Amino acid sequence: MSHQAKPQPVTAQAETVSFTLRDLLFYFLRLGTFGFGGPIALAGYMQRDLVERRRWVSRSDYLEGLAFSQLSPGPLAAQLAMYIGWLRAGFIGTTFVGMAFVLPSFMMAVVVAALYVHFGSLPWIQGMFYGIGAAVIAIIVRSAIKLILTTVGKDSLLWMIFVVLAITTAWTCLRARRSCNWYTPRHET
Repeated sequence: MSHQAKPQPVTAQAETVSFTLRDLLFYFLRLGTFGFGGPIALAGYMQRDLVERRRWVSRSDYLEGLAFSQLSPGPLAAQLAMYIGWLRAGFIGTTFVGMAFVLPSFMMAVVVAALYVHFGSLPWIQGMFYGIGAAVIAIIVRSAIKLILTTVGKDSLLWMIFVVLAITTAWTCLRARRSCNWYTPRHET
């Protein structure tokens, strides 16, 4: 009887590379400051930067964190960032990454709100906000497509579930128009 070695599992991605908590804090400080497009876009940036380019986080850890973040109450991108901080340095990593990621956007929102209250009636300011809104929508759509392709993959059962849920959501929103802002027509006065 011959002895056969068990085949080693083939991984889709090489091992992760080493990084420090300081590296992670600077990354999330930059993403929190310059990241644009909402939680789905930010989660897409984290996947691109931390999983694909820098390889600081494995794909399985990222997908696990994404699943936990979707189930947890609160903002998706912040939850995912804090999960990645927890992977690196436990409670301290979660706390510092959360602050580095959330505080820049909080401070910018306060400043923009104050400026809008003061200058919001100017026509060029209103036009600027409409243009920014269109850019944000494009970024969110692109990131949503990438997120769907990453999480659903080539699994036909997951695609069937996705399609059924999408149709159910659209049908429910059409039946209850007042609860779906994306469908409710705007009436100009």
